[in-house]
Amino acid sequence: MKQLVLVACLSLIIGIQTTKAQQKKFTEQIKKEIQLSNTAENGLVVKNVFGSVSVQGYNGDKVFIEVEKTITADTNENLELGKEELKVKIFQEGNRVIIHPDAPYIQFDKTNLRYNWCNNYDEPSYGHKLNIKVKVPNTFQIVVGTVNDGEILVENTSGNSVKAENINGGITLSNITGKTNVNCINGPVTITYANNPTSASEYYSLNGDINISYQKALSANISFKSMNGELFTDFDINKQYMKTNKKTTDENQTKYRYEAKPVVQIGNGQVDFDFETLNGNVFIKKI
Repeated sequence: MKQLVLVACLSLIIGIQTTKAQQKKFTEQIKKEIQLSNTAENGLVVKNVFGSVSVQGYNGDKVFIEVEKTITADTNENLELGKEELKVKIFQEGNRVIIHPDAPYIQFDKTNLRYNWCNNYDEPSYGHKLNIKVKVPNTFQIVVGTVNDGEILVENTSGNSVKAENINGGITLSNITGKTNVNCINGPVTITYANNPTSASEYYSLNGDINISYQKALSANISFKSMNGELFTDFDINKQYMKTNKKTTDENQTKYRYEAKPVVQIGNGQVDFDFETLNGNVFIKKI
C-alpha cells in the first residue's frame, strides 16, 4: 500500500513539472524617451496591473521609460494572441506622462486614473507581466500603482506630491518630499523623507507594517487608527488628545457618524498626518 502511494505522488510531481515545461513564454524590451521640462507643474502617472513599478528622480528634462513585457501561455496560439493584444500605452497628455497596459479586456479611465474592471470580456487565455522602470525629472508629481505580482519603488524625487497604491505587494518611497498618499493592501510600507511634508498626508496599510522616517524637525499632528496594531515613535510627544470626525452616512436623511481617533502632537503640530492599519504596526522614526 505504501509503495502505491509513493508511485502516485511521483506521478503527480512529474505531471506538474511537465505542465510547467510546456508553458510558452515571450519577452520584449520596450524603451521610449519623452521631452518634458523639470518643473513642479509636470507629472508622471504609471498604472500597472501585473508587475512592478520603479521610478527614479534625476536632475534632467527627459523621461526615460523601460518596460520588460512578458507574455506566458500554454499554447503557441494563445501566446501569439497575447503578443498581439497586450500593448503598453506610453504617451504625453498635457503636462504629464501616462503609462498603462492596454488590451481589449482592460479599460483604463484616463480622467480618474483608474481601471474599470466590470466589462463583458472573458479572462484572457494568456498571462502577462510588465516591469516598468522610469527615470523622471525629480520635481515631477508622481502617481503610481500596481495590482498583482509587483512592488512599488519611488526614490530621489523632490516634487509636491507622491501617490502610491499596491494591492498585493509592498511600497517603498525613498528620499522623497511632498504631500504623500499611500494605500497598500497586502504588503509593507517603507518611507524616508529628504524633507518633511508640509501638506496633510495619509498612510494606509491593511495587512502590513508602516515604517516611516521623518527629518528630526518634524512638527505634526499624527492620528492613528488600527484594529490589531500599535504606534511606536522615537520622537518626543508634546500632547495627546482625541480627534472627532463627523461623517454623513445617509444622503436622503441627514445622519452623522462620529469617529474618534487618538492623536499625538510632535513639535508644534503644524501639519496633519493620518495613519490607518488593520493588521500592522506603525513605526515613526527620526532621521
